[in-house]
Amino acid sequence: MHKCNIFYYFLLFSSLLIGFSTSNLRNDKNKTIEYRIDKSKSLSQNGERIYEKYLFINFNKLYEMYNNLNRQDLAKFNHVHITLCVNEEYHLLASVTIASILNNSNSNTYNHFHIIALNNLSIKTMEKIFSLRAKINKNSEFIFYNGKRAEEDFQVAAKTSPRGMIDFGRLLISELIDDDNIERIISLDIGNIIAEKDLYELYNENLTFYAYLGVQDSYPKCFMKSIYNHKENYVNCGVLLLNIKKIKEINIYKYIVKMYNYVLDKAKFYNPYSDIMNDFFPWASNDFLPLKYNMPDFIKINDTEQSDYKIWSQKCSHYFNKKEEVIEAEKNIVIRNYENYPIYKGRGNNYMKQKWMKYAELTGFKDDIIKKYLSRYTF
Repeated sequence: MHKCNIFYYFLLFSSLLIGFSTSNLRNDKNKTIEYRIDKSKSLSQNGERIYEKYLFINFNKLYEMYNNLNRQDLAKFNHVHITLCVNEEYHLLASVTIASILNNSNSNTYNHFHIIALNNLSIKTMEKIFSLRAKINKNSEFIFYNGKRAEEDFQVAAKTSPRGMIDFGRLLISELIDDDNIERIISLDIGNIIAEKDLYELYNENLTFYAYLGVQDSYPKCFMKSIYNHKENYVNCGVLLLNIKKIKEINIYKYIVKMYNYVLDKAKFYNPYSDIMNDFFPWASNDFLPLKYNMPDFIKINDTEQSDYKIWSQKCSHYFNKKEEVIEAEKNIVIRNYENYPIYKGRGNNYMKQKWMKYAELTGFKDDIIKKYLSRYTF
């Protein structure tokens, strides 16, 4: 084993031992959150006051109390918990991902969105994202958590990250969720991730003792240049099923912060969030989710525009000589990942663009999306 590996795993093990003894330092989970509504002020003004006081806000609860509505009976639903990280810069892209989930959700599925809001995400923008519920699917809940802690913990790392703090905010979710009934959560990238089916099937995959599960990356041997040189065993972290219960038990977040910042000047990271999950996470997966849960955009069986990405014919691909497996996944896609052909950067073929723009239109923010990202491109 590489000497660096041994050192980092020793550091991790030592940190975890300390972690078990300090896990009781979390915030009090039994404190009562009071939503006091002032009808002389707008919904946003009420929300801003509550958010500033508690550092999180359940927009469903705020909306119901402000409009004197009764709480919906949720006992009959299958529940799916999902987390994304959002700021002002990327909230429109997050809305496209959320729109696809809501649009393709079954009538008996209730989606809970746990959104890590970086500090510059305004209450007005939260309300804008919440509006997707009324426009597309009311069987959904929107909870926003202040992500300031991640911004402080990764402030140096974020300066050299392609998307700044967005690449680190998702790590904070285990520190923010206080509901012990939530034992797992689907973690999603934004903008490039499009749901094509209901996510309850993914949510119920068998996690066993793993901290998380994900789909094996297609090209780790071709492109990955990370600290441990994983090669064949690299998880694509655009879609992850997190074992929140286990992650909270070992109280891992602060040790990831220490280790990542320690090696920041010693290694070049290919993708900050993915490298952290692959390099530093204990009980990471040696098993993988089926390809259908995070289908790369370049896997189109009969697409001549993407003939250079026939991954079953390239020796450096994990799917080399596995054409039948790829074809089967293509027939049953749950989530499509456009990371190599980001539509909001004007890439992708017409089929991809039309599908992505369908969800952009569903948000009601299509004109804003085109103006911000696509005005220089022809659609």
